[in-house]
Amino acid sequence: MEDCNIFEIWEEYKSSLFGYIKKRVSDEDDAKDILQDVLLKSYQYCSKGKTVLYLKSWLYKITQNAIVDYHKKTNKTIAISFEVVEENSEKSILGEASDYIKALLKLLPDEYAKPLYMSDIEGLDQKTIAANLKLTLTNTKSRIQRARVKLKERFLECCVVSFGESGEMVSFDIKPECTALKKEQARIENKV
Repeated sequence: MEDCNIFEIWEEYKSSLFGYIKKRVSDEDDAKDILQDVLLKSYQYCSKGKTVLYLKSWLYKITQNAIVDYHKKTNKTIAISFEVVEENSEKSILGEASDYIKALLKLLPDEYAKPLYMSDIEGLDQKTIAANLKLTLTNTKSRIQRARVKLKERFLECCVVSFGESGEMVSFDIKPECTALKKEQARIENKV
């Protein structure tokens, strides 16, 4: 988790953010305006005393949203690609959150965790899962759906999540009382 003091971190990221914007907005003055908009939005968020778990991803998400807003305002009808390809290749917020999925799966009962793991992580089709677990296909589908609901509930119990204007997750933080995820976070951070 990084302290959200935007003025301390702005110098580090502003040139790469500006390059990201310029690839998607041809007018340099408009690109500068978007960059200032990103600074303003991030400052407004940080001035509330909040922290951000993955600062770089969060800044790029704000930038991406500002570019979309710009194109909406100017009624541009061009295809916009938002794949962030950076030198450091930092993960998206969603990718970072998915690092904790296996730890959360361990908190679910086996009857739900196994079929969901086999389906969503191993990529097995539901017929194969049903055969491997000696379940009916209907029962397998039901368990996978219930497991997804239970996993979402666990994630929301263990994490404080912030969503953007269009409903996408922009940041998350693990609650101190969720010891299983705190251990996983320490393990992941020690790998980096």
